Amino acid sequence: MRNLKIGTKILVIILIVSLSSLFFIAVVSYTEMLNLTKYSTDANTQLGINSSDRSKEALKKQAEEYITKIVKEQALKSDAVLSKVQSETTSMSEYMTALYKNENNFIGRKLPMVSDTVMGVESSKYMLPPGVLHTPELDKELSLISNAEYMIAPIFKNSSILDNVYLGTNTGISYRYSKYNTYDPNYDPRERGWYKSAMESNGEPIWVDTYLDSFGTICVTNAKSFYDENGKLRGVLATDITLKSMQDDIISMKIGETGYAFLLDNKGNIIAHPNNKKIDTTKSIKDATGDYSKALSEIINGTEGLTTAHVDGKLCYIAYYKLPTTKWSLAVVVETDEIIKPAVDTQKKIDQYTAQAQAYITKTLSNVLVRLVIILAVSAMVILVFSYLLSKTITNPIKLLLSKVVKIGEGELDTKIDIMGKDEIAELGSAFNKMTIDLKTYIANISKITAEKERIGAELDVATKIQGSMLPCIFPAFPDREEFEIYATMLPAKEVGGDFYDFFLIDEDHLAVVIADVSGKGVPAALFMVIAKTLIKNNAQNAKTPKYVFETVNNQLCENNAAAMFVTAFMGVFEVSTGEFTYVNAGHNPPLIKKANGEFQWLKTKPGFVLAGMEDIAYKEDKIILEQGDLLYMYTDGVTEAVNRNNDLFSDKKLLSDINKCKECTLNELLMYIKDEIDKFAEGAEQADDITMLALKIKKGSVNYGD
Repeated sequence: MRNLKIGTKILVIILIVSLSSLFFIAVVSYTEMLNLTKYSTDANTQLGINSSDRSKEALKKQAEEYITKIVKEQALKSDAVLSKVQSETTSMSEYMTALYKNENNFIGRKLPMVSDTVMGVESSKYMLPPGVLHTPELDKELSLISNAEYMIAPIFKNSSILDNVYLGTNTGISYRYSKYNTYDPNYDPRERGWYKSAMESNGEPIWVDTYLDSFGTICVTNAKSFYDENGKLRGVLATDITLKSMQDDIISMKIGETGYAFLLDNKGNIIAHPNNKKIDTTKSIKDATGDYSKALSEIINGTEGLTTAHVDGKLCYIAYYKLPTTKWSLAVVVETDEIIKPAVDTQKKIDQYTAQAQAYITKTLSNVLVRLVIILAVSAMVILVFSYLLSKTITNPIKLLLSKVVKIGEGELDTKIDIMGKDEIAELGSAFNKMTIDLKTYIANISKITAEKERIGAELDVATKIQGSMLPCIFPAFPDREEFEIYATMLPAKEVGGDFYDFFLIDEDHLAVVIADVSGKGVPAALFMVIAKTLIKNNAQNAKTPKYVFETVNNQLCENNAAAMFVTAFMGVFEVSTGEFTYVNAGHNPPLIKKANGEFQWLKTKPGFVLAGMEDIAYKEDKIILEQGDLLYMYTDGVTEAVNRNNDLFSDKKLLSDINKCKECTLNELLMYIKDEIDKFAEGAEQADDITMLALKIKKGSVNYGD
């Protein structure tokens, strides 16, 4: 619309406003009908959803309470069975202790070997492991053990869950009361896990992890050790419960169509499960994955509770309860879909009825929409004719104004705009007349200001060149001196800066190097720099020490320092004949020094107060010996305080790291490398401070002390 003529815009605007009103009324009417329809549909849908949700919640709550209750009841029932087994094991073990404590009071009988018994008939039997032979003592012990049948047989006959009762002695005897006569000729009870665990339990009954017994049957075992009259461990008595009996007596429970129970030991091994394929003594909780693994961990570590997890790809409720006697956990699993199935079926029927009603209402609304479109089309034609006539009365004065403005734009500032009337277009014409007068005045002022700025810019350019010419800038600086090499650069943050460096021969045997940073930027800093540089060089020519130079210059700069400016500076004097380097620091960044074949390190200095900060300051000198191949790097804080776009500092740490990457470079390459690293770090950020660097290298064979 920006490129349309005003008449067209007026026409379009009137059409838009008029038709928008009609369209708005139509939309509101149609929308309200839609809303009413939607409200009715949503109300019915929500009623169905609420009914379904309440049904689901009620069913879930009922199911949660039921399976939580049933798992607790079944767990306590199962625990009672296992507790009875443990009690019977304890009674039989204590009976064995009584036998061994009173072995002279019992008359035994001869026990048959396992191979001498009949398969399927309950009986006592024994066997000996390889290497254990019959001796009078062993036969006496076998006769004593035969009395165990008087205690074991009644318990075994009256138990529906016991599969085996057996014991092993520390002499190697293996006694068994059961219906089986199969045996492993290499069987030694002392090597079995149940025996070792019970021997280490200090007389307490234990439950052994599920395992394959010597007959290849998966068993759950309860065991307890027994003793003689001297308290000596004589053996272990154990009872076996087969998984079949456990499934028959402990978890033979059916909950709905999908519910079932399973039993875990305290290490997560599945002891009993309706699906025998799930039972495996080599598998445990670590083999589970996803939320099922998390649920199993919760079952093992918890006492009782209810959780949810995906079992075989289906979301299920899992209620669990820990058996007090064995610390095993009984769990009941029920699929959530089974619990909420009645509510889901009801929801489907409600959705079907709602969809039929929605289809009828949609058809009716379509007919209403067609009628509204016809009304809008007729109204648009009437409004179009009226809008065209109205736009002509507005655009004619605007066309006149446009032709005059074009002339003004072409530079005819004496052009006058005469439009009759008191409307906004006439006022706009008067405003243009005033604007042409103001433009004449403004153009004259701009010409004067531009000429003044060009003059100041030219003077600053000259000042920059003058400042640059005051610093040593011809390299090599001392081409006739083979003892040392020096190179320096200075890049001001503005046209002129406050940093400076200097180097000069005080005499044929003494080289002075100076680097300094004046507070502030621009012309004031540059002027103060000239004064400081001149005073330092003049005082150094008196062949005094750097300490004397700084103390003298400090007092001279403090005189008439109304601007309260100051200078940080570092000065050193290198005695060529001895290699002695005497230096003083006035609040400046410490230089970096690289010994021959070494790496750059910070030069130890005694930092003093800045120059021009306070009169009569005493400065301290330091001395080192510079040998051939040594290199001294001096700089201002514009190097380490350079920042990037995130306002991160270049830092002393980065300077030390970067300069050691170029430690074998020439002086020129070294300074250019550091500047390049600063530019990379800044990522285009504006330079906020002057960057000044100076490098001094003692060349090989340049001084007699290094030859």
